[in-house]
Amino acid sequence: MMRRAALPALLVAVLACGEGGGSTTTITLANGADQPVAAIEELRTHLAVGDFAAAGSLAVPDQAALASLAEGATSGEVADALETGDIDVAANFWAGFAQGAGDAFSDPVEIEELGTTTEDGVDFFLVGVTPQEGVEQVIITRDVDGQRVDLFASFGAGLAKDMMSPVETLLGSSTGDAAVILRALQDVVPSLLVAAADESLSPEATQEILQLVELITRVG
Repeated sequence: MMRRAALPALLVAVLACGEGGGSTTTITLANGADQPVAAIEELRTHLAVGDFAAAGSLAVPDQAALASLAEGATSGEVADALETGDIDVAANFWAGFAQGAGDAFSDPVEIEELGTTTEDGVDFFLVGVTPQEGVEQVIITRDVDGQRVDLFASFGAGLAKDMMSPVETLLGSSTGDAAVILRALQDVVPSLLVAAADESLSPEATQEILQLVELITRVG
């Protein structure tokens, strides 16, 4: 049986460095991996030694910041992360993933490319991760200056339900931060549609993803 990788129960986004002033620093993103399988192998290596900062560069940029809406991050925090770089948020995502992944990412595992799918002109690469004893899980990558993990394609089912209320709030807001976030959310629609195509999902989970897409595209 094949299923998408599960979202870890712990996803705590550290977005703000404090509101006490100081200059804003834009974070430089390292290159992604050469191949989809290499991206997953590099991610496993970084997680094994607790190098979550390096792991952060292997997430599609801006997606960790947007995903933090599901955990109650404020619009100001998310907009700031979108403008300055969200590697720190992505690092924290992977720290939570490392705690919750269990056997799915521990040695020994088999990692293999399962093919590609295309949504709205965007190519997605499916990578299977199979522990020695366990179910194959699928993690999805994209080529964004190298292969990086697409958090919404891989974990959309775990994010959609908790993102709907924050997105509805953003739709009713006229602030600049809300506009920044809503524009950025347009970019994850193809990823969410890939997540919704997972045949192993329950009808309820699929519908939640599609409802989130409907909310996001109201301003598209």
